[in-house]
Amino acid sequence: MTTELEVNPKLLRWAREECGYSPSEIADRIHIDQETYLEWERTGTGLGLNDLIALSKECKRQIAFFFLPNVPPKTKKPNDFRNLEPALAKLSEKTLLAIRHTVRFQDFLLQLHSTEFYQDKYSWITRFKESFAGQLDSEESVLWLRNILNYPIEEQTASAINAEASYKRWRSSVEHNMGIHVFQFALPKEEVQGFSYSDSFPYCITINNAYPATSRTFTLFHELGHILKSQSGLCKPDDTVFRREDTATEYDCNSFAGSLLVPAKEVVTAKDKDTIYKYASRLKISSEVYLRRLFALGFVSENEFFPLLDEIRKSVLPTKPHYPKSPVTKSINSRGDALFNSTLEAMSQRKVTYSLASDILGLKINYLSSLQT
Repeated sequence: MTTELEVNPKLLRWAREECGYSPSEIADRIHIDQETYLEWERTGTGLGLNDLIALSKECKRQIAFFFLPNVPPKTKKPNDFRNLEPALAKLSEKTLLAIRHTVRFQDFLLQLHSTEFYQDKYSWITRFKESFAGQLDSEESVLWLRNILNYPIEEQTASAINAEASYKRWRSSVEHNMGIHVFQFALPKEEVQGFSYSDSFPYCITINNAYPATSRTFTLFHELGHILKSQSGLCKPDDTVFRREDTATEYDCNSFAGSLLVPAKEVVTAKDKDTIYKYASRLKISSEVYLRRLFALGFVSENEFFPLLDEIRKSVLPTKPHYPKSPVTKSINSRGDALFNSTLEAMSQRKVTYSLASDILGLKINYLSSLQT
């Protein structure tokens, strides 16, 4: 005889909505009819253990969660700056899970390091705003930020470094020189390129790892633009139009990212796809980003810009996300070495348990044990 369980019905709805499922979608996923599921949400009764195990798996929650007396607050999502039709704007399970992971990492890091720690880390932002009155993309402000990042143009353009290595170098500089954590997950490409949180400590950026390195680099600095504007944003920079009056915030962040990655003195006039590619490759950026800079600086007209943009986009080959084979490498790749190392240090100092560290880093406890030896 199957034992029926009684759970908190409000938690069923909360967990479903956190994953972005409709009642019919969650019912299909656990292979029951919608009316049965809706009855569970109304009463919290009628579920068997197997039903609860299936729900736990689909909602990425422990079984014990559904017996809690109180409903947690909803995960705060970034402001949606994507230029998408309403029908396409719904966030998928993968993106909602990445948002949940980011918020969890953010809360964990704040518990490790305190508000005062991050206030000191971000003193450079106060100096930046005082020095440049919030103007993101002036030549002086960009030079000031590049000095903090400590990635000289000579290193950026060195032939020995490729686009992937350049992205990793930029990411490391943002994490260690600016104190902003950078996470990455493989998400649906048509949905989002990145998002950021700047309304609580620590500031965080999450990048869609399904895009090539040149795109991730641009998204990284687009999101940094949002943080400098004190905004939390959910973005798809590639879909941003090219006139400021249409989407001013996204235009400003795109302009900032382009100015930082392609200083004006590094721009060489180009009027065809192949030449644009040559100069873009030198800077480890995409041809589209280089073309944007040519347009912004007046080196190509609007009549020239859109045909070139169309030609460049048609020539881009599809890419697949790279998944590291080693679990440790995969953990560092998704969480960033700043979070990874902070967690290991806290574990070695017994500030966090092996179990919590295992959960945060997505590693089995035996891997963590080997890292401590």
